[in-house]
Amino acid sequence: MVPGPSCSSPTLRSRCESPAATTRRWARRAALFALALPTVSCAAGDPMEGEPDGVAEAVGADAQALTFPIDPRKSLVVTDTDIVSAFTLKDVLQQLVDQAGVPGLTPLQVFRQMFDTYRKAGEGLALGPHCDDVVLSNPPPPTEGIFTESFDGSINGFPVICSRAVGQEADTDPFAGLPEESLYMATTLVNRFDLADPLGADCGEHRIVFARRGGHIQLNGGMRSFIIFESRLPNPTPSLGREGCRPVVEFWHGLSDPAKSVEDRTAALLDFYFDGLPGFSPVIHIDRFSAGGGQIRVNDFLRPPPFRQDDWALREFKLSRDCSGSACELLVVPQHVDDNPSALLFDPASTDPRAASFQSWFVDNAVAALASAGDINRFDYPTLVPASFGAGEALLITEQNNYRNAVGSGPSAFRTAIQQKLTAVGSPLSPDQLLARAQSISCSGCHLVKSQGSGANNDVGLSSPIPDNTFIFTHTSEQTEEIPGEPGRTRFEISNLLAEEFIPFRQQVMSDFLFGNPVLGFERSGLWTSSQAPLSFATGWVTEGIRSLRVGTPNAWSQITSAPFSTAGMAPVGDKLRLDFFTSAIQPNPSWVGTLVALISIPSKGIHNQFVGSAGLTPLPRNAFSPLTFTLAAPTVAALNASPSDVSITLELSVNPGSGPYFLDNLRFTN
Repeated sequence: MVPGPSCSSPTLRSRCESPAATTRRWARRAALFALALPTVSCAAGDPMEGEPDGVAEAVGADAQALTFPIDPRKSLVVTDTDIVSAFTLKDVLQQLVDQAGVPGLTPLQVFRQMFDTYRKAGEGLALGPHCDDVVLSNPPPPTEGIFTESFDGSINGFPVICSRAVGQEADTDPFAGLPEESLYMATTLVNRFDLADPLGADCGEHRIVFARRGGHIQLNGGMRSFIIFESRLPNPTPSLGREGCRPVVEFWHGLSDPAKSVEDRTAALLDFYFDGLPGFSPVIHIDRFSAGGGQIRVNDFLRPPPFRQDDWALREFKLSRDCSGSACELLVVPQHVDDNPSALLFDPASTDPRAASFQSWFVDNAVAALASAGDINRFDYPTLVPASFGAGEALLITEQNNYRNAVGSGPSAFRTAIQQKLTAVGSPLSPDQLLARAQSISCSGCHLVKSQGSGANNDVGLSSPIPDNTFIFTHTSEQTEEIPGEPGRTRFEISNLLAEEFIPFRQQVMSDFLFGNPVLGFERSGLWTSSQAPLSFATGWVTEGIRSLRVGTPNAWSQITSAPFSTAGMAPVGDKLRLDFFTSAIQPNPSWVGTLVALISIPSKGIHNQFVGSAGLTPLPRNAFSPLTFTLAAPTVAALNASPSDVSITLELSVNPGSGPYFLDNLRFTN
């Protein structure tokens, strides 16, 4: 948190807001409540995140039918021009200024100070830090070709281009009205609940993207720049786990209600971003962009004539509010880019003193996590990349920023260690495919899929390569298209990768959270137990929700039992019990892998550990999920449809000792 008092409580927020903001909040409050009423409610006594004994009344899978489907362009990525035009960069910065309580500070000063950090001290406005405050003794040479970048500065001990042309923005007015090219306009509101902490410390990121109007291809395609406010929203009741975030997810779902007008949705989103849901911080709050919170990122392609600089770069900023002196000060300070290790550390011959410790950390921690996923949306590091490894900026996939090129194709101790780790965890991936996965979750790799040439990152070991981005680099655009079925209304365009790869995943995560069963989905700690096998949760090998149950290297026989749950709301319950089962590639005796037996108990109906079925594991593909299906007896189906609250499932796993791990997910009743 930034030092000094924040404005997160309603009382403090009122004191720190401008009168205009206070008036705006109350003018929109009625619209917000009207929007929220039809959505699935969050009962005060909902025990879903409680201890196992309190789970009997947990909702069933799809217990509350969708009264209206999730519309991803209303509830996940909002680019409707009639809505986003109500959001202005000046309002966002004014809110931060109001909360900071710095006398005389203006939104324009905050904007100019941030972009002034791209310039050397001798060129700048002396408003805050500059890119050459710490000069490296041996910076990389300028890149060759049409670009003329010089790495004369540093962030986090890594080289950065200094100065950059985007520093010229410090001399412009981003709030100027049309037709000024320097105007920054809101293009996108983004719901990233899928980034929520699995244990519920926060409710994910909620973002707003501003694009420089001069980047429109019909104006001056060489003058592109984006500012992205990425607010990590804290969970006000972390003791409830992710369930404490239900009001936030229901709010976003409510935006899909076809009965809501554009005006309703606009008012609700303004309230959510600037005022917050009851009990929640607003999205736009200085604490949300400070240490321990989210971040502000600048995605910069600014190439003023004669277009000889600069290549794309992304930099990350945090707000720093310091009240240690006679008066408070608010600065936008460049930081390392989170979860983007510098490619220099991947070089086996690197002389950077951090390289050896990074490569050891990568092998010991990152390799298994990156290898343990079958979906590009689930590639991730097991924890945040240690800050000391974070790059000062993200650049195009060049020599400085390409992990595969940095490691090289020749033999090295680092490459060998990666392969040994992959073999140990039973992964069929090659080191290059593993490095491509790491590259794909970096800022540059996510935005630019390199499909050919040195350091390509599209082959990540899945059934098909990552598709090319039809937008070449960005996922949002300054250009608009007509909204299908709404003649005369427009929205900003989004990339094919966002529309076809990322949004469907985020929509499924949202739906699984709203309507899934916490027991059957293996989503919450303490709801499955075993006296024989070590159980934990995984976020990579997953088919439903955000987690699966990991069964560690087991004994020859292990019994895994669920907490009791209710089938209320599931009716009609079908006669099939299905489970997604992941078979490990590590098998001491490949000719016999094992069996899985399913049992069911409903004590109130006189059913105790009733045999449901058995499945042989030997024919199943290794290192992949397979659906297993068991048929329920007719009397059991009838008992389940009577809405008992004491249903439990037991799975008995008989396998070779030393095999595994195995993963369980998406247990469900179907027809």
